[in-house]
Amino acid sequence: MTEKQGQQAASKRTRLGEWLAPYVPEYFPVAWKMGLSISLLLLCGMTILGSLLLNTQLTHMREQADSFGSAIAVQLANTAREPLLAEDTFLLKVQLNNLTRSDSVRGAALFDRNGNLVDKAGILPLAASPLGQPTKRWTLAGEPITTYFAPIEVGDMTAGFAAASLSERPIMAARREVRDTMITATLIMSLIAIIAAFLISRRLARPIHDLLAATSAMRKGDFNYRIEDRRNDEIGGLIEAYNSMAHGMLEKDQVERVLQRFVSPSVARNMMADLDQVQLGGRDVKATVVFADIVGFTRLSETMAPDAVAKMLNVYFDAITTATTFYRGTIDKYMGDCAMIVFGVPEKDDEHLFHGLCCAVMIQRLVTRLNECRHSRGQTTVEFRIGINSGDMLAGNLGSRDRMQYTVVGDAVNLASRLSNMASGGEIIAAAPLLSNPNIASRVRATEYGSMRIRGKSEPVSTFRVDGVHALSETLMEQRIAQFLVKLNGEQQRA
Repeated sequence: MTEKQGQQAASKRTRLGEWLAPYVPEYFPVAWKMGLSISLLLLCGMTILGSLLLNTQLTHMREQADSFGSAIAVQLANTAREPLLAEDTFLLKVQLNNLTRSDSVRGAALFDRNGNLVDKAGILPLAASPLGQPTKRWTLAGEPITTYFAPIEVGDMTAGFAAASLSERPIMAARREVRDTMITATLIMSLIAIIAAFLISRRLARPIHDLLAATSAMRKGDFNYRIEDRRNDEIGGLIEAYNSMAHGMLEKDQVERVLQRFVSPSVARNMMADLDQVQLGGRDVKATVVFADIVGFTRLSETMAPDAVAKMLNVYFDAITTATTFYRGTIDKYMGDCAMIVFGVPEKDDEHLFHGLCCAVMIQRLVTRLNECRHSRGQTTVEFRIGINSGDMLAGNLGSRDRMQYTVVGDAVNLASRLSNMASGGEIIAAAPLLSNPNIASRVRATEYGSMRIRGKSEPVSTFRVDGVHALSETLMEQRIAQFLVKLNGEQQRA
């Protein structure tokens, strides 16, 4: 085949596949494999059974033919006894000729007691001798022939031998007829078995395909996928079990999605993963906490309608959420106009302090850019004051058995809250010990803010005002801010 002919054949196969595609179910390959396997087993079984039956039938036919040939030879021996003893050659010739007139008898012969040929009619094998063998199988011009010998007995003596040669063509014809019949029956039954196996395997493969599609949809997060097939067998039970599991997974996913709106995604996942572990208690951790509070919110809310206040808060809190997520933080809670953000819990973060500082800087940058956009539209703007601290604290579920909340508590948390109250609008105030770490100080731009007397503290607290972080972090920060503003403008235009 030339290359051009090969390309034409491949093109024809492609067109044939495209033509058959709408009519072939997706599960056809599975059904075909199952049907073909079952059909091959059935075909092998029927072939073996047919061969056994054919061999048994042929053996039976051979035994009948040998019995018939031996009977003819014995009958010839009985009728030829007296003429042979009387040496009546004419009568012997007549008997031999009469016997060979039958279509199945190809020859007949008489031998004396020494095995010498006395007379014959028809054919006889070369060097035929009745001594020592009751039968002789031979071939003449492709025709199988069997010669049967029988002794001519007079009392206790053997006067001679009679021989009858029978053609095996009837046996061969009967063998071919039986073989053809058996082959035809085997093929018909195999075809029926193939069709039945394909139909049965397709019925078995279809729900398997549906289950594969369902599990694939579940793996992609689609818990609404259901299998509509209803069966009363084991596969039906499996389908029902899958539908029940998918319904349970959907409910769990819905609960987890709703829960993530009230607590951090990591806390929600941990709760849903093991509900038995949701109990009061906590653990000591080293973490960072940030408080972001709106300056003059009480006075501002008195001049605005409640729905306008809520809408404004949502915009600014959305910006805070963006900064928190970007730096691997967790919004612990919203307290009116204040957001409490933690870093290092519940997910471990070795850079929690630096990420907290970056988040605080990004919040102030976002607020500044938001205020520019809102001012250009004539909308109300606000300023945030931020306090940040890091240290030992207790993290866990606090509250009562009936109502609890995942949060962090401790002196370090209280200090961060006090620092936010002491800050002015647009400022980020951090406790001085945070910047004593050379690894942090080298990546943060800060100005000494002075010592503050804070309620609950006997000694003044040294503080710094955080002005920014190193250039690379601010470059990434500005890119994320730009993306947030583009998304916000798009949403406002659609609204």
